[in-house]
Amino acid sequence: MKAKFYLVCGFFAAVAYAQTDQPIDRPSAREAVGLPSFSDISQYNSYDFCGSPLGLFEKDSMRVRLNLGMRATSWHEENNADSLKQSATAWNIPDILIGKPGVIYVRINYAPTGIDDYTHRSPDGITNQELTLPLHRFGLLIAGQTPSGIFQMSVRGNGYYGDEALAGSQNTRLIMGLENLSAAIGSRIHPLVAVGMQGGAIGRLDTLRDLQNPRYHDRYFFGQIPQLSWYIDFGGGNVPLSSNFSLAIATHRFIYVSTPTGENGNQNPLRGDSLAWKWQAIGNIVGMGCTWRPAVYLGYWNNHYQTYLPTADNNSLDVGLQLNGNDWTTSNFRFGFGGNAEISGVASAWFEYTHSSLSLDYGATWSTLSARQKGYDRIMTGVELGMHKIAALHIPQSIETFVRLGFFNQRENSVIDAFESDQFGLVNTVDYNSMMYRYRPDFGWGADQRVIGFTLGMGGSFFNRLLSIDAHLAFLSKSSDVHTNGAQFGLDCIYALR
Repeated sequence: MKAKFYLVCGFFAAVAYAQTDQPIDRPSAREAVGLPSFSDISQYNSYDFCGSPLGLFEKDSMRVRLNLGMRATSWHEENNADSLKQSATAWNIPDILIGKPGVIYVRINYAPTGIDDYTHRSPDGITNQELTLPLHRFGLLIAGQTPSGIFQMSVRGNGYYGDEALAGSQNTRLIMGLENLSAAIGSRIHPLVAVGMQGGAIGRLDTLRDLQNPRYHDRYFFGQIPQLSWYIDFGGGNVPLSSNFSLAIATHRFIYVSTPTGENGNQNPLRGDSLAWKWQAIGNIVGMGCTWRPAVYLGYWNNHYQTYLPTADNNSLDVGLQLNGNDWTTSNFRFGFGGNAEISGVASAWFEYTHSSLSLDYGATWSTLSARQKGYDRIMTGVELGMHKIAALHIPQSIETFVRLGFFNQRENSVIDAFESDQFGLVNTVDYNSMMYRYRPDFGWGADQRVIGFTLGMGGSFFNRLLSIDAHLAFLSKSSDVHTNGAQFGLDCIYALR
């Protein structure tokens, strides 16, 4: 059964993150390869911090930016009777940002992604299972503001669709969803202060296409309708302190139909509420030829799930009577501290420590079960050297180059905080009853696992930053009940016209 367990764990991880304001605990591309997060001054804007498009006016000052690149991640277990192979490759072809700095931006992106999940279970004689999921990801963003920045507004839509296939079977699953559909308004009420709010929704529809047994159905919908969030950003210029805070709430639903279970296949819907907030702050101290940036981070999310009786058709967001006591709550509190130091503009080094306290509380239906609580830790450190700053290398002034070395070591829950779950979490079993585990709250509490990785990076900009290249290679190791090795490669080629 371990093969199915891996698939289910991946999905639960995606759901657990989706119930919150996703930027809070879901590792970004930079965090995933061991680079700094809350100790990086460039991340102190509402775009990187809480996903608001209005942050582009703080982050970018270019008229055209074209990004062509890719990111590939793979995991592999060897010399094990119950092995797993996973790989995912995503392309930016292209990611285009055009506009007038300080006035309007339009961003269009298309990212085809290929995901492969191969599982082999031998001593029980069960055959190999290989799942493939080609995804088409796409997005559109429009953001504008008055010249003074006193009024800002944006709309954004990101979605995907794909057909998951099982090797040796004609059956497939149709997967489609909205990762973000939102509108935001904001204001730079002071040169040092920006505020904003955002409202929107996310959703995912997953449907089994069983050609061998057409009477079998397995379809579900998961969504957050609505999502509401607020943020405030402080800092900029020569102020020695920058700070960001955001608060998000959402109402989430899970609707499921599966046969041949039950008379009509209608399963109990789940509905609940989520709350998430986070805060980060960083200082800016200059002295002795160095710039010191101490940083702190606090974050919290809480997801409550309640079970209801299904409606007659179970094809809408409506629910039946509440099943009292059949509920549970998953929550997480996280704090971190660290810092970043720039030495004479030649090198920078960083260190971050984060502690996460995860808990699970049961309703009266599970009165015989004790609440769970566990703490986890993460350390990230590294150094980056600007080669163009070394006079002995005689690099032309129009060229900037760097080399980077990063390291991270994190202990996490193998399900809820699953590393790199954003890609593999979309994979699902091509069969009916694929989501029945969702009604056991303790099933989503995985074993402890440790993920360790080294990152090597290099790149540069040319023709006074008109062209840029950034590449990284990460070597990963994951230990839980089994040991898995992994690798990640990323490449970005950017044309920027200022």
